[in-house]
Amino acid sequence: MTRSNLYIKLSNGKKINAVADSSSAPEQGYIVEHFLFPLLRLSDTQKELDLLQETCTLNELRSNATYCYTINLRKKIVRFYEENYDYRTDTFRKGKNLTKRYIKYLQKESDLEKAVKAQFAHLSNRQLVKRINSLPDFKWNDEGTELYRRMRVSIGRFDYAMRGNTMVIIYDLDNPQPKSH
Repeated sequence: MTRSNLYIKLSNGKKINAVADSSSAPEQGYIVEHFLFPLLRLSDTQKELDLLQETCTLNELRSNATYCYTINLRKKIVRFYEENYDYRTDTFRKGKNLTKRYIKYLQKESDLEKAVKAQFAHLSNRQLVKRINSLPDFKWNDEGTELYRRMRVSIGRFDYAMRGNTMVIIYDLDNPQPKSH
């Protein structure tokens, strides 16, 4: 088990500490796919707290934690470090910055993702979403795979969601929506 302390800034700016008790190395995938991605997709403090209560021990830190994550839900930024605890002074401090391991996991691509990346390289995120919305239901598997890959490798700079039967871009910080007059 790889335990991690979590230092979180909620979307309303409030800071909270928590402990992820299992599978918290990014290479194991669980913390990224089942905790960080869902948490980063929320922009509602109550929903963030609900997810944290379901998956973590809140308002605690563990002296035997291997890692720590700093998670800023306002800016959608995750950093990953070794966690060091000094028993003499009863203090925690960040150790070596391991964020590259988290980013490396995010950027890992399957053979399918490599194929669809090449297939849709000429389309912007907005064009890809428009294409998905023009296709019949369940006929956009490759496009959906590419959209998910883009969200994952954007490291918090792009997100999308289904609203009813329509795919919408929640935000695309690298390609902002043109302002209409």
